[in-house]
Amino acid sequence: MSHVNLIAAGKELPLCDRQEFRENTATVNGKSFTIGCICGFFVVPHEYYQYAVDELGVEMKPFRYEMDFQVCQTDLDHLLAYLRDNFTPGEEVELWSLWVGSGAGSTRHYRGKLSEFDLDTLGMLYELEREPDLTGEFDDLICQVCVTVKI
Repeated sequence: MSHVNLIAAGKELPLCDRQEFRENTATVNGKSFTIGCICGFFVVPHEYYQYAVDELGVEMKPFRYEMDFQVCQTDLDHLLAYLRDNFTPGEEVELWSLWVGSGAGSTRHYRGKLSEFDLDTLGMLYELEREPDLTGEFDDLICQVCVTVKI
C-alpha cells in the first residue's frame, strides 16, 4: 500500500519546489542526535502512481499534480501562497490524500474556503480512517480524503 497527495484543478498549474533541508533532534536511550532530511512543499507532474490512482475510479478534476508537504506552519504558508498565486476568487481546487495498492475505501469529502484553511485542515490529509472490507479481499480499507477549497 502506498500514499500519494494530489492537487486537482480545472486548468494546468505551474510546478513548484519549496523543499529545504530541515534538521530534527531526537533522543533515544538518553542520547540526543540530529537527523536531517530534505522536505517541504512541492508540486510535480502526476506520474509515479498515475495508473494506481486511475484504478481507484474516484471522480476528480482533470489536471492532476502530485504534491507533498509536512503538517507545519511553513508548508501551510507555502501551500496557501501557491493557491492564492494560481487561482482567482471563486475557483475551486481539490486536495486529495489517496491510498493505492490495497483496495479503496470510501471517500471522505470536505469543503471550505481558502480563508478558513489552517493547520487542522492540512492535517486532515494525513488522517487515517479504516473501514472493514465487506468483500473479505483485504484486511481493511483506508478511506480516501478530498478537501475542496474555494478560493
